[in-house]
Amino acid sequence: MELPLTSQVYLLAYNTDKGRLTCNGYLGYVIRAAALTELHQRGALSDADGRPQATGTKVSDPLLAEVLAAIAAAPKPKKWAWWVHRGQTPMFRAVQQRLADDRVITTERYRMLGLFPATRVKLHEHRAVSQLRSTVSHTLNGGSADPREGALTALAAVGEIRIAISRAQTRQHARRLESLVGQAGPALPALRKVIRDHHAATQAG
Repeated sequence: MELPLTSQVYLLAYNTDKGRLTCNGYLGYVIRAAALTELHQRGALSDADGRPQATGTKVSDPLLAEVLAAIAAAPKPKKWAWWVHRGQTPMFRAVQQRLADDRVITTERYRMLGLFPATRVKLHEHRAVSQLRSTVSHTLNGGSADPREGALTALAAVGEIRIAISRAQTRQHARRLESLVGQAGPALPALRKVIRDHHAATQAG
């Protein structure tokens, strides 16, 4: 069974050599963008003047359904970037918990330096990550890709999942990546803005 795009993004950010997640500070944003992208690809969301709009199409994935319901129930339309930013931590935790429930990963709570609460993540099978990286590499280098593979590659690049696409590769394949970002839909430019704002806020702080 193919993993949801949100789970694929989570696993793609896992460093199998060091046994930990990368880009923890904003991985939730990338996962939120993955959810919006999948809803858009399924036809459950359309773009209305730079804002996502529910089309009435139902989805069975409970995490996607929750995002879709929130958008449909919003009193006023919000921009894509607003929805990428909203609830990123709960979304991250929900995807992590689903992977744990499906026994793809194991999580363990501990205290970093004996003080700060943190979560240790253990991946049970490295093959899934290897396959995702191969898909991204193939797509990045011009291989034919279905919309989900193209979206995953675009999310990895815009979401700065460097374990999958390095800075050098981002520069080298800039034209290819911009094409994939455009094909993936409006959540990707929104993610780019959210991460840019995140970095600016971090540097300012």
